[in-house]
Parts: sequence; structure tokens; C-alpha cells
Amino acid sequence: MAKNLSETINQYLDCGNSGSIYSIGDDFGIIDNPTFDILPNHPYRSPMAVAVFCSRGEATGRLNAKTYHIAEGGFFIVQQGQITELVDVSNDFSATYVLMTPHFTESLGIGNTFDLSTLIAEQPYILLEGRARIALEEYLSMCRNLIPEAQNPHRLEIVQLLTRAFFLGLGYFVHKSEAATAPRGRQAELTAEFIKLVEQNYREHRDLKFYADTLGLTPKHISTAVKLSSGKSAMEWIERYVILDASVQLASTERTIKEIAYDLNFPSQSFFGKYFCRVVGISPMAYRRKHRQ
Repeated sequence: MAKNLSETINQYLDCGNSGSIYSIGDDFGIIDNPTFDILPNHPYRSPMAVAVFCSRGEATGRLNAKTYHIAEGGFFIVQQGQITELVDVSNDFSATYVLMTPHFTESLGIGNTFDLSTLIAEQPYILLEGRARIALEEYLSMCRNLIPEAQNPHRLEIVQLLTRAFFLGLGYFVHKSEAATAPRGRQAELTAEFIKLVEQNYREHRDLKFYADTLGLTPKHISTAVKLSSGKSAMEWIERYVILDASVQLASTERTIKEIAYDLNFPSQSFFGKYFCRVVGISPMAYRRKHRQ
């Protein structure tokens, strides 16, 4: 897995892919209309923040086990460390990818006034229309025009300021979109709380009782609410996050299966292997061989 922006772009080009690429060192990059192959059931942990703007067509993808449908005008943000998977794209799909390394996002200096992580945690995808879409397109256009001016000693600082201004403005549109959304029922709210807890604790806790105790409810109450609201049982959600993380590590890292087992808080490699095989249908080693080919 690439660890920085330069490696990511070089790996992309080495695979024979194409697209218009604009980048500033290991800080910031834009790829217009990239070509890529869809790898079904091949999750990937993002080493940096990636914002995707769909200008034409549609796509389906997963972010931390949740499925999203991206339509024309859709803006989708993947935070560093989140697990993504591309499921499908239409033949006319066209998009712009904005890549921001941790160093770049930290340099924006907007943590106290605008917490990007908090803002998009519940809503990583938003459909931009009217002035919101125009603002994004103008932001991208200004970055494309500025980045090739390599002699400009202030271009990185200018891109930082443009990006900061855009995301500060995006906060308004996200909150406006949330306000227009119909109020959720208690079951949906409880399910959202439960899934958020799972995202934060699945490595240490795979037992439903932990989540029930944390939420001050009984395991039966949570199981019923989550199943009715999401169509999946509470245990299925926990298993999904554990297996998603395990799959990424098996396919994209050099960690041994024993190291992965301990990282996910399994008592032994054998216990992890049985758990993985029960959920996925093949052993961790077979999965690794399949996805390393």
C-alpha cells in the first residue's frame, strides 16, 4: 500500500491508468476522470483523505461497511484510515478525486472552528446542487489553474487557503442538508448510535453485551431495533466490521495472520481462523492468496 501521495500517483500510473493529474509534492493532488479496474470484495484502507466529486454517471461503493450510491453532483469524502470498496460504476461515470495527505489536512488550521471529521462522520456523502455545486467546481478550477505554476513560491499556501475556504463553506451546505432531512425514528437513531459504537470498538469488543451495557439497554432490545431498522442483526454488523478490517490487512499488508489475529483482539490465530472462515467461507490464508494474485 502506498504511504504517501507520490507513491499513490506512481502506483496508479504504473498500473497503466490514465487521467489528468495535478499535484503539489506529497501534500495535495487532483486526478480528473481516472481509469481503474473494479475489484469486487477488495476493501482498501485509505492512507489519506480523498474527496470524490461525480460529474457524470453514477457509482456504488462502501465506506466502513455502509453502502452508498453516488449520483451526478454527488460529493463523497473518505477520511484517512477509513475502509472503502468500489462496488460498481456506470459506463459513463466521470469524477474528480481530490487527495489530501494528513500533513495537508492538519495544515489547514481549521480544527477549532470547523471539525471536518465530526461534520462528515454521519454524512460522508452529500448531493451538491445549485450554488453548492458551482462553489465546488470553481474551487477545483482554481486549483487546476494554480498547481501547474511550479515557479509560484506560494502555490501550496494558496491551495491551502482555497481548500480551507471551500470546506468552511461546505459545512453550511451539509448542515442545511441535514436540516431538510425528515426526523428519524427512535429505532433508526438507536441503530446509528450502535453502529457508531461498533466503528469505535469492534477491535476490542465483539460481544453484544458490551454495546448493550454502553447504551443502557438489553441485548434483546438492541437486536430487535437494529434488525428492524437496518435489515441486519446487531451481530452481523459487528462481524462485518471485524471481517472488513481483517480483509484489508490480509490483502494489503505484510502482517502475519498471527499478528492480524492479535491486532483484532483474538486470543489465538486458530480462533481467528475459525471466526474468519465461518463468516467469509474460506480461511484467512486462502483469502490472502486469492487477493494477492
